[in-house]
Amino acid sequence: MINSSASARNHVSAPNPVRNLTAQAQNSSSITLSWKAPEGPEPEYYWVQWTDDGNTTGSQSTANTSFTAEGLEAGTLYEFSVNAVKDGLNSSWVALNASTAISCLLNSVGYGDGWGSGLQTPDRGPERSRTPHLWPRFCGPHSLASRLLPMPRDFHFALRRKRLGHHGCAAEGRGPWGSSPFSLYPHFSAPSEVIALQKQNQTNSFITLKWEAPADPRPQSYVYWVHWASRGHLQRKQGPQGHQDNQTGRTNGTRYTVEALVPGTWYSFNVWAESNCVHGYKQSLNASTAPDPANITSCVITSGGHEVILAWSCPQGGYEAFELEVGGQLGPQNNSSCGEAVKVSLLRPAQSYSATVTTIWDEMRAPSASVVCHVESGRAGVIAGAVLSVLLLLVLVGLLLFFLKRRHRQREKKPAPKDLEIRFPGDIPAEDFAEHVWRNERDSNYGFAEEYQVGLTLVSGSRVPSLPPAPSPGLLLPDDWSRVPLRALPGQPGSEYINASFIPGLWSSREFIAAQGPLPQTVGDFWRLVWEQQSHTLVMLTNCVESGRVKCEHYWPLDAQPCTHGPLQVTLGGGGGAEDWGGRGKREGVWKLRQADSLPVRQFHYMTWPDHGVPHSPDPLLAFWRMLRQWLDQTVGGGPPIVHCSAGVGRTGTLIALDVLLRQLECEGLVGPFGYVKKMRESRPLMVQTEAQYVFLHQCILRFLQQSATVRAQEGATYENVLMENVAATEA
Repeated sequence: MINSSASARNHVSAPNPVRNLTAQAQNSSSITLSWKAPEGPEPEYYWVQWTDDGNTTGSQSTANTSFTAEGLEAGTLYEFSVNAVKDGLNSSWVALNASTAISCLLNSVGYGDGWGSGLQTPDRGPERSRTPHLWPRFCGPHSLASRLLPMPRDFHFALRRKRLGHHGCAAEGRGPWGSSPFSLYPHFSAPSEVIALQKQNQTNSFITLKWEAPADPRPQSYVYWVHWASRGHLQRKQGPQGHQDNQTGRTNGTRYTVEALVPGTWYSFNVWAESNCVHGYKQSLNASTAPDPANITSCVITSGGHEVILAWSCPQGGYEAFELEVGGQLGPQNNSSCGEAVKVSLLRPAQSYSATVTTIWDEMRAPSASVVCHVESGRAGVIAGAVLSVLLLLVLVGLLLFFLKRRHRQREKKPAPKDLEIRFPGDIPAEDFAEHVWRNERDSNYGFAEEYQVGLTLVSGSRVPSLPPAPSPGLLLPDDWSRVPLRALPGQPGSEYINASFIPGLWSSREFIAAQGPLPQTVGDFWRLVWEQQSHTLVMLTNCVESGRVKCEHYWPLDAQPCTHGPLQVTLGGGGGAEDWGGRGKREGVWKLRQADSLPVRQFHYMTWPDHGVPHSPDPLLAFWRMLRQWLDQTVGGGPPIVHCSAGVGRTGTLIALDVLLRQLECEGLVGPFGYVKKMRESRPLMVQTEAQYVFLHQCILRFLQQSATVRAQEGATYENVLMENVAATEA
């Protein structure tokens, strides 16, 4: 085991030497070195040694690729050596020579206690004493140091320096001719503050400062120091790795650009003047860099073009909020969604959108590069599959119609046409309607099947709304541009949605509201719809339970106990009775729906219409319609009537179509069932949901033409709820 370990250790090679050893910064008492790590495996640590005149004066290890040697002599040349250490093995040394700085020059000297511009000596005349000399002055971190300094005319002088703070340094010595000791005490006053310090320009990586020189006698001889330190930002408390948050710079001018700053970060700046090594008073300024732009990582179109899912990465540095712009539409500011997907809704349907995310920080804005959003690949495959399925279905239906027509024409011994042509009826005169119905009923309603399955199927597609409906399996979604919006509730996203659509009528594009029957979680929304639209009339065409299944929630009070839905209260106000109606019971009740004001509402309930089916006769439905139409004609003002069944398309669409077409017949002597049903489906999909309901609509119109205006219903049952002062509905 020992031999094996020794053998393995012999195969470990020493690390490579460090690279690019340089002196990064120097002053009168310290030198900062930096280097790059050696190629190959990263070393464990580095040794740094430095010598003065060939003698080792210091050594230290460090794990970083930079090092500051402190406590050095001013104006002295040092030799530095650096090597790397790994697994106990050292790399070869890399050497560098660097000198500490001389702090400044002493321009005025004195002998004894006197002051003058030259050196005065006892054995030399005044002419020589007036000869000016420049004396080096050293100001470093040590309290005492001595150095022989060469002077003009072979004169040497030993200087001893002392720290005197802002007053400079004192020098002591003795001349070689035996003169008495003397001291040199230069006296310098501190410069005044710089004037009008301000930020001239900034980007996301640098800030330029400018100022005016102090109002002193000789400001042209000043140098200026700029110190800056990071104050951080909202998202990160420290700068990126390797960034220096606390630095100092020097310039001879009155403008300085601080570079390599972190975007979106506040910095504190201090600027002061210096003359003869004496610092002036500081002038301070706080300024921020501009933010970095965000990078959009994903932009996908969903929900049939009404919605975009947008994601972007967090920018470097600080940020306060993000502003989204999709398709030229400016959205609200988003405070904390970088790195997450954000859904942008309420868009007009389109194939593509351009999107931009703008970073906001300290009232500065940085827009991202604009990207073009694309259709989600999975959704595109589903759409393509659906389109292909519809095309295949249309081909099969066309072939079926072709063979049915061919067989029909052969039986009538008529020559087959060269081209199959499908024509759909327009408005039909009243005197021709009976023949139109008789012609379409032949061959097992072949004509009605052709109109419904081919002509109406082409317009029965639902577009996904911009807000999600309440969850209920099997229910249809309204088209977004005809959907009835509710007033949004504060702090409740999606509260403006209800499954209801405006339906055009004979005189108005919003003559009716077709709605889904209330669900347990949407009863409050339904009463908000009644209140906000100021509708006086509710028409219910379903029972709450049919064939053992719940079709509609019981949304009105069962007794005198009120029901409260947010700010609205539904209360039984009085009244009630019963009478015979075609062999069925009819009861009346009064309920009150209270808020600040009141709204009278009346409900009409047809109770014997099966889901996805039709009544066994048109007569009871025509009687129900006459009662409803009489109420609507005498009710002035208010919003459109609200009609609902279970899904709000089949029975609801048939009754609305019957009302509009019978009034068209009375006013114009014409009737167009196919055209009006097609028009309804452009506002709400699948209105008149089944072919049987489409045939029954024609039968009701034909029966209306045959009846007198006062025929009472022989079958079926209806009842009517009279609601006084903001009322709801009830059920027998």
